[in-house]
Order: sequence, then C-alpha cells, then structure tokens
Amino acid sequence: MTTLRSGLRGLTVDRRGFLRLGGSAGLAALAGLPALPAAAADPAGAAAAGAFFSEREREILRAVVERMVETGDPAAPALGDTRALEVIDAACAALPPEVTGPLPLALWLFEWWPFLCELRFRRFSALDAEARDASLRGWMTSRFAVRRTAFLALRNLSLLGWWSQEETWPLIGYQGPLLAPASAAARAPGDAS
Repeated sequence: MTTLRSGLRGLTVDRRGFLRLGGSAGLAALAGLPALPAAAADPAGAAAAGAFFSEREREILRAVVERMVETGDPAAPALGDTRALEVIDAACAALPPEVTGPLPLALWLFEWWPFLCELRFRRFSALDAEARDASLRGWMTSRFAVRRTAFLALRNLSLLGWWSQEETWPLIGYQGPLLAPASAAARAPGDAS
C-alpha cells in the first residue's frame, strides 16, 4: 500500500483503491456538473472558509485551465486577468468532499503523466502550449474511461470558471444578465449606500 503525501493530503491509495478512485462517482459528477454552485458566485466568501487547492495544485490547475479555455482570440483576456481560478476553487470548496476528493490526485496525474507515460521528460506545467495540448488530447481520447472522465471533470470546471467571468462575455456576444443581482435590486434608485 502506498501513501501519497505532499500535495495529496495524506491520501492512501492501493492499486484497487486507485482504480475505484479514478472511476469514482465524484469525477463523473464533476464531468456532468450543469452549473456552478451558489457559493462559487462569491469566491471571496468561499475563500474565507479556506482554499480547496494547495498553492502547487493551483499552479497545475492554472496550466491546465489556460489550455482548456484558449480561444485563439487576441481580444480574450488572459486567465490571470480574471477570477476564474478563484471561482473554480470556490466551487470545489462548496461541493461535497465525495465529489471533489479525487481532484487533487487528478491534477497531480495531469502534471506527471507526460513525464511518466509520454516520455516527454517534463512535467505538464513545464511543457510548451503545443505539447500541453497534445497531452490533453491524449487524456480526452484515451481508451481508459478514468482518464477521459478526469479530463471531462477538469474541462467542465475550467469552462464554468472561465465563462462565468464578465471579461469573457463579449467573446460570445453575451451582454450580461437581464435582471440585476438581488443585492443591487434591493437598493432603491438614487440610494447612495
């Protein structure tokens, strides 16, 4: 039995446990997540409760999300100019642990897969954009359902975090919600508070 440490929060996984973890309902639930939880709408409030991902996991997440949301449009904002990663972190913190529990392990697998299995001799976050895309394509088209499900879970979170940002809305012609948020609607017109 192997105990994975550092970024994996002491998760104990044997060979069969890993297969159960990889094919877990948690990743499948994230792969089919239809909308962000309400807590993700206010990432500042969720951040007060604590971050879901460690700093190193956030670096890996950033590398994955950057490639997943790449539009090729020069008018698209940089990922760092949005709060997409904070929204993803808040969404994961708001979801039940049985749903999000496999995510840190999935991120570490994305990080080390090119080095261990693709013979690239570099971690995912150290690859150039083309090599990252090739690695992600391998996850997306893998014959193993575990890899495809992990890819879909991270892709779904990436897209939900990215397209929830006002800075990205002009890219698809969305002009914002028709109704003002409840907090703004509660104020009377001309109320300075």
